[in-house]
Amino acid sequence: MTEQPRAATHRSTAPRKYAPSAKRAARTSEARDRIRRAAWHAFSTQGLDAASIAGIVRESGVSTGSFYNHFGSKEALFEVFLEELAEEVRALTARARAKADDLETMLRISFEALLEHIVSIEGARGFIERNQHHLRASLHQFDAMEQMLEDLRRDVARGAGRSLSAQELDLVARMIFAMGLETILQLDERPGPSSSEAAALMTAMIVRGVGGLGLEKT
Repeated sequence: MTEQPRAATHRSTAPRKYAPSAKRAARTSEARDRIRRAAWHAFSTQGLDAASIAGIVRESGVSTGSFYNHFGSKEALFEVFLEELAEEVRALTARARAKADDLETMLRISFEALLEHIVSIEGARGFIERNQHHLRASLHQFDAMEQMLEDLRRDVARGAGRSLSAQELDLVARMIFAMGLETILQLDERPGPSSSEAAALMTAMIVRGVGGLGLEKT
């Protein structure tokens, strides 16, 4: 009896995929965190333009290849920080305004929450002071900024005490946004007014104008 040939067995040539181990994932997360800490320090003390990838890599203790694998460029990492900060600011100011029903109180407590948050972040005032032109150029590209304006339009409509047109709501929202942004950009590491004092001043400017500051007419 003739033995029939066995059917050929074919092994897949596709590379086997391995699930990342917990240890590998932990090392990756640690490397990313070290890069972020080193970059934040560099951007806060030198500014984006003066900071170098070589310096960030040296301080973080990771390889240059690891830096590029995680972030690609120092500009990309800088934008990660900005986007995260924008999301934080949007969330905390919206929560603050939700505690009040009148516009003046809304603004005062949200401005105060904003300033206290920025001051509480180690290195944030240096980061802002040394990167103002990058902040001005980059912040408006993030979705959080448009969402923040939409939050403001909704809260102004709720707290204004009178009906406003869509154009008026948008203008007031943009004025509030601009006031908050410019105040943050003027923060530096020198002593200044407290968060509550600055918030009260900003609110008076928006709600009552220059006359609301108690300035004498000349």
